[in-house]
Amino acid sequence: TFSLVHSCLFIFYLALPHFLDLACGANDTIVLTSSGPIHGTHLPAGSGSVTAFLGIPYAQPPVGKLRFKKPLPHEPWSDILEATKFGNSCHQIEVSSYHEEDQSTIKMPQSEDCLFLNVWVPHPRPHEPVPILVWIHGGGFSFGSGSNDRGYLAATENIIVASMNYRLGALGFLSLPPAAPGNAGLWDQNLALRWLKENAAAFGGDPSRLTVSGQSAGGASVGFHLLSPQSQPLFARAVLQSGAATCPWAWHGPEEAKQRGRALGRVLGCAEGNDTAVVSCLRGKDPAMISRLQTFIRNPKDLMDAGFVPTTDGDFLLEAPQKLLESGRFPAVPILTGFTTDEGSVFLDAAPGFSLDSESIINREQLLEGLRLLVPKAPESTVQAAALLYSQEKRGPARYRDAMVKASTDYLFLCPVAGVAGWLAETRSAVYAYVFTHRPPFITAPDWIGVPHCAELPYLFAELPSVAEDEWALSHRVIRYWAEFARSGFNPTADGSGEQWPLYNSKEQNFFRISTEPPQVQSISPSRHCHFWGSGVTEEINGE
Repeated sequence: TFSLVHSCLFIFYLALPHFLDLACGANDTIVLTSSGPIHGTHLPAGSGSVTAFLGIPYAQPPVGKLRFKKPLPHEPWSDILEATKFGNSCHQIEVSSYHEEDQSTIKMPQSEDCLFLNVWVPHPRPHEPVPILVWIHGGGFSFGSGSNDRGYLAATENIIVASMNYRLGALGFLSLPPAAPGNAGLWDQNLALRWLKENAAAFGGDPSRLTVSGQSAGGASVGFHLLSPQSQPLFARAVLQSGAATCPWAWHGPEEAKQRGRALGRVLGCAEGNDTAVVSCLRGKDPAMISRLQTFIRNPKDLMDAGFVPTTDGDFLLEAPQKLLESGRFPAVPILTGFTTDEGSVFLDAAPGFSLDSESIINREQLLEGLRLLVPKAPESTVQAAALLYSQEKRGPARYRDAMVKASTDYLFLCPVAGVAGWLAETRSAVYAYVFTHRPPFITAPDWIGVPHCAELPYLFAELPSVAEDEWALSHRVIRYWAEFARSGFNPTADGSGEQWPLYNSKEQNFFRISTEPPQVQSISPSRHCHFWGSGVTEEINGE
C-alpha cells in the first residue's frame, strides 16, 4: 500500500506542471468547455498570432428525425477534441463568385452534419477578460459558411472573434408547423450564441461583452435576434451591416412560407397528405437534392427571391418584424449599423438590359420592367411612380440605369437599415450609423457598380489584395472602429484619434462616412425616397 501511494504521488507531481500550465494559460491550445476539452492550434495573424479553435460541434447533427427541427445541444465528450480545422459547410445553392460574402471562404465539404463554430483567441492569451465579437455570415439565407480566417481582427485588437455555420435554404428555413416549425437556421445561431456566452470565460472572454454582428443576411439575422425574446439575453451590443429584419428579402409571412414548403414537397414528390406527411416524406430525401431542387421554388419574376427565409413562427419571432419594431419589443443595447453607397448594383445582373460586364445603358421601358422585378407584388401605379421619382433626378444617357441602381439600393437595403436605425435611436438605444463610400480599387466591374454590396468586408477582415498604404490605413481604421464598439459599446472613435462619430439622429440622418478621405459626418437624406417606399407601399406589397 505504501509503495502504491508513493507511486500515485510521484505521478501526480510529474503531471502537476501540465495542470498548472492549463490553469495559468501557458498551454492555451487546450480549453475545457462545457461540452468537453478541445485542442486548438497556434496560427500567424498579421504581425502577431492567435490560438484558433476550429470546427467545434455545438449541436447534434440535424439529420434524420432532427431535420427541420430546432437544434439540440451536442452530447458532451470526455476525450480531447481536435479543433484544428473547419467543419463541413451546410448544404447550399451554387452562386457566382461575386455574390459570395468574400473571396477568402475556404471550401469545405457540404454535409447535413454542419453545425460547427470557430473561435480565435489572441496569443498569448490576455490576462484580463476581453470582449467577444461573434460574426454571422451572409448569403441570402441560402449559401455561405463561417469558414473564413478571422484571426487578424483578434490578434490586432486583442479581442476574441467567433463565427458559426447555420442551416441554409429549405433545410434551415422550411416552415410547415408543427412538424417543421420554421426558423431552424435562426435557432442554430441562437444555440451557437448560447454556447459562446456560456464558454466565454474558458477562452479568456468576458461574457458580459458579447457583440453579435453580421452582414447582409447575417445583418438581418442580427436584427431578428434583437427582436426575439429567445436571443435578447445573449448579447450586449449588435452590429448590423447592410441588413435588417425589415429588408424585403429577409422575411416571409407565415402563409407564404407554408405555400413554399408545400411547393417544395410537390417538386420532390412529397405532395400526398397533410403538412406533417409532407415533412415526413421530405425527411427521407437526399439533402443535396433538396438544396438543388429548392431553386425551382424561387419566383423568377422576383429579383431578390431567396426561396426560404425566416418567418413569424410564434416562438422565435412572435410577430412581423415591423410590428415588433413599432411596439418597441427590443432591448436597449448599443447598435452599430450602416450600408455601402451602391448596395443594389450587383443584384441587377438579372434585370433587363443589365450586365456586370457592360455599361448597361437602359431605356425607360427596361427601367419599368426592372422595377417590376424589384418589387413584384407592387401595383403598376407604384411601379410608374417609382420610375418617375428616381429618373427625374438623373440626367444623360445613363439616367435610367442610375435610377435603377438607386431604387434597388433604397428599397432593398438603405431604407430598411435607416428605418431600423431611426426606430432604435428614437427609443432607448445608442445608435452609430455609417455609410461606406470607398470603392475598392481591386473591383474590376464597370464604374456604375460604384461601392457595391460587401465592399467593406475586405477592410474589416484585412483581406486586401492591395498593398497600397492608404488601403491598409482604411482597413486599420475600420478594424479599430468595430473593435472599439465591441469593447465599450460607445463611440467607436473614442480611441484618442480625435475623430468624432456622433450618435445617430433620425431627423439629422447623420451617417458617419467611412472612406480613405478624412472622416466626416454626412447627411444621406433618404427621407423622401424612404417615405415613398414606406407610405403604405410596403404593407401593400407584403400583404401581411
